[in-house]
Amino acid sequence: MSELSRQPRILLVGPSVEVVRAAGAAGFGVWSLWDARRCPDARLAVVSERLLLADFADEAGLADATGAAAEAGLCVNPPGAVRLLADKEAVRRVGEVNGLVATGSSGAVGGARFRVDTLSVHGMHHTVGITVETPYGVLYPAPVTAGVAAALRSAVASLLDLAGYQYGPACTSVVLTARGPVTTGCRTVVAEEPVAGLVRVAAGRDVVGDAFGALAGRDVVPVRARGFAVAIAVGGLLGERVRELPYVREVVGGYAVVGAESVDLVVELAGFIRELAGSGVC
Repeated sequence: MSELSRQPRILLVGPSVEVVRAAGAAGFGVWSLWDARRCPDARLAVVSERLLLADFADEAGLADATGAAAEAGLCVNPPGAVRLLADKEAVRRVGEVNGLVATGSSGAVGGARFRVDTLSVHGMHHTVGITVETPYGVLYPAPVTAGVAAALRSAVASLLDLAGYQYGPACTSVVLTARGPVTTGCRTVVAEEPVAGLVRVAAGRDVVGDAFGALAGRDVVPVRARGFAVAIAVGGLLGERVRELPYVREVVGGYAVVGAESVDLVVELAGFIRELAGSGVC
């Protein structure tokens, strides 16, 4: 991303057309970097100011592409920050330096698996949402105690600080064990589905639009859930069928999203959809 106060341009890696449009609506000119091994959506070149292609498996080629973006003033994070966060082994090492439990240590298997989405502005890491994987789907907000939520936020903020990440969205995977939080991976991308849909339903917020608005200089407004939402994987004709159910709020990205005021009720509603999926009815 370019310096916020002067040049409203941003580099997005592997973005969807919808994400590029959201960035454009916030006032950014978008350079999109796409993996040359995959065929991009034809609309991506239309909505992007520039479309760069690089083989994401070729470190030298990828470095050349990101270097061109840096020369154009699109990068404000320190060199290597995004690359470090994309390296799972490096994330593990950074966690060890910070005193966190190392990835793969005893006790990690079977722990609750969380995803913490954040938005960093001027080095301040704002939590967008904490979701948790459950047997019935992805649940937001994760129904954890204030102490557990604080531990998850602290682990993620420490990781981003040590990586030198100053600006932009990130989603960090964390496993909670008896020994503490285990950071298992991080992607510097804006919250995509199903997380974006969960936040829309439970908090009434557009996390993609909010992210680019904040990066364009607008105030960061805390996201506060008014209820709970769960995303259940559906596919094919089942997705079309559940769309008609009165308690399904959205069907997007291969997920049905239901919302309710309590965890118990949202779990019950998710169970109805899982029963349909298990019965093979479509």
